Amino acid sequence: MFIAIVIAGFFVQCRNADKSDLESYIKLSEDLSVERVEYVVIRYTDSAVVKATIEAPEMIRYPKKTEPYTEMPKGLFATFYDGDGNVDSKLSAAYGINYEDKKLIKLTDSVRVVNVKGEELKSEELFWDQKEKKIYTNKFVRIVRNGETLRGDGFESNENFTKYRILRPAGPVTVQDNLLEDEEVQ
Repeated sequence: MFIAIVIAGFFVQCRNADKSDLESYIKLSEDLSVERVEYVVIRYTDSAVVKATIEAPEMIRYPKKTEPYTEMPKGLFATFYDGDGNVDSKLSAAYGINYEDKKLIKLTDSVRVVNVKGEELKSEELFWDQKEKKIYTNKFVRIVRNGETLRGDGFESNENFTKYRILRPAGPVTVQDNLLEDEEVQ
């Protein structure tokens, strides 16, 4: 008799559960589904040619159906290569997140990029748009090149940081004088 009352109570409770409870449970179980890896090295290739390597002490992937993403909460270090396998540029950041479907990586906290010429970019935020093959930010940037420091808000560049521009430059900028000594100024 006691067992029959418990079973009847169970079915009454199940009928009282509404759709929002079920949706909450599904969302919670989806959020709990994660993949975590420590000390990971990822190699990006194109036609069997290594284009980049990314190293991270921890990588957590959230394979949500709506918007899957991968987080690197303890930072990352990336090396980019040219077509001949030579180092093109290096990048580091204290935090990164990769929005897989958008092909967009957001880097924050102590972002640093050094290109093949030795030019160094520092910022607190940087985006890498893999579809457009560019890096950019609307935040403050500082670029050190040839002993000179360029500053400003906003930045755009190609992926390997060899062709770039500061959107709103600030501070002194050295401009080369293209006039020869023998030429007259008109």
